Amino acid sequence: MSKKVKSIFIMLVALNVIVLGIVSYLWIKSDVFVQAHKTSGANIYNVFTASELAKYNGVDPKLPIYLALDGYIYDISKGREFYQVGGPYHDLAGKDSSRELHLVGGGIIKRKYPVVGILKDK
Repeated sequence: MSKKVKSIFIMLVALNVIVLGIVSYLWIKSDVFVQAHKTSGANIYNVFTASELAKYNGVDPKLPIYLALDGYIYDISKGREFYQVGGPYHDLAGKDSSRELHLVGGGIIKRKYPVVGILKDK
């Protein structure tokens, strides 16, 4: 293989990797990827403000535990032992935890827990 053909081949492989990365990122960010956003039946969600969401922080054992990720509210009550007071992830409960969950764990939340609402910006 000539040097010219080899360099074209390397450039094409690099371009394919870049395009694949961009397409993967866009697909992950789309609602098509996040099937957890589908509720049973219609896609009707409760709307929460940050102060309303704060009530569902795992302190009151009678209430479900919620967190927000990418504008959606997830019911994480099935993992109560992790999100209640004293649990390793209690700091994520009852608030918009998108920033933290983008670093690690966001995909798990989206796959494992149901969406119960939408976080209102203000």
